Amino acid sequence: MKMQNPHDKFFKETFSKVSVAKDFLNNYLPQSIMNVIDIDTLEP
Repeated sequence: MKMQNPHDKFFKETFSKVSVAKDFLNNYLPQSIMNVIDIDTLEP
């Protein structure tokens, strides 16, 4: 069976790992947003 949305699986798998999601957010969100959120409470 052909996978219809392979990119969806990639993002779900990748961002289900909290350490990866934290790293992504730290690197790509503007500092003004990072100042507002508590990245240490991030859950999958």
